[in-house]
Amino acid sequence: MIGRLAARFEDPRQRARLLRFLWAISTGFTLFGFGVIFYRIFFPR
Repeated sequence: MIGRLAARFEDPRQRARLLRFLWAISTGFTLFGFGVIFYRIFFPR
């Protein structure tokens, strides 16, 4: 699996696609986390 990932990092187009995919995942987790925080602040039990 590491070999396949290293092969993708060799090609600039594949590297850009992989980095955009990882960026989208991390942005999604960040937005979800802030959503949970705001939900907990504005709608306390």
